[in-house]
Amino acid sequence: MFYAHWGLMHSPFLGGDALLFYPGESQNEALARLRFVAEQRRHAVLVGQPGVGKSLLLARFANERLRLGRRAAQASAAAGSPREILWRIAAGLSLAPRPEDDVLRLLRRLDDAAVDGEAPGAVLLLDDADQAGPDVRSQLYRLIGGLGGGENPWLSFVLAATPANCFRLGDELLGLVDLRIDLEPWSQHDMSGYVQHALVEAGGDRPLFDGEALSALYALTDGVPRKVNRLADHALLGAAAEGLEMVDAAMIEAAHDALSWSAAAG
Repeated sequence: MFYAHWGLMHSPFLGGDALLFYPGESQNEALARLRFVAEQRRHAVLVGQPGVGKSLLLARFANERLRLGRRAAQASAAAGSPREILWRIAAGLSLAPRPEDDVLRLLRRLDDAAVDGEAPGAVLLLDDADQAGPDVRSQLYRLIGGLGGGENPWLSFVLAATPANCFRLGDELLGLVDLRIDLEPWSQHDMSGYVQHALVEAGGDRPLFDGEALSALYALTDGVPRKVNRLADHALLGAAAEGLEMVDAAMIEAAHDALSWSAAAG
């Protein structure tokens, strides 16, 4: 594989999938706001463009809550029925739903947990919330208004959406939100730090992108993590194929042209 050319154990950019969390300035700020939401039992909408790392941030936060002994459930509203999403929520909150549970039974489990105080400070992180259909939005409104409502709510909610589609959540759901958390792309400084961090995590012991290459990488991706990963991965592949010892700006631009052509051809 191409990464052997660079003395790496595996591809540092994982084929373009943003699976390695790197806490840049915006990520740290968003995490701080998520902690506030959970501890104060509020509700929030996490807004960020596609590829900026919303899913990864939510997973990071969920793991942090679990390490603290708190319950956290992460689910996606994309292409899911109300029953499927409610089942994932109940399972994520360790409420032991049964495979045959229908919507009413799942709602009852959640209601019972709220009454019994089984998981105070629990948080639900719903990814792709702006892709939820009307029936799913209706159930979410019931959950937030019921389980997460009142002066001492049992469950905090975070709904992830893109800026362009945030309106799809609807006025009722948005009316229950206390806080908007914006997740921005990396700055150039953060992106450069991420690239070096990813190389070290993959077993690298030296920089593989020169300064001009990093500048070109940022200029062509605007610091969006998914784009950074994809372009950096492709540039490493191209540079290895040419036997280069380091990725330069020309290779970044060539990789970008190749990826743009591939996307247009597809």
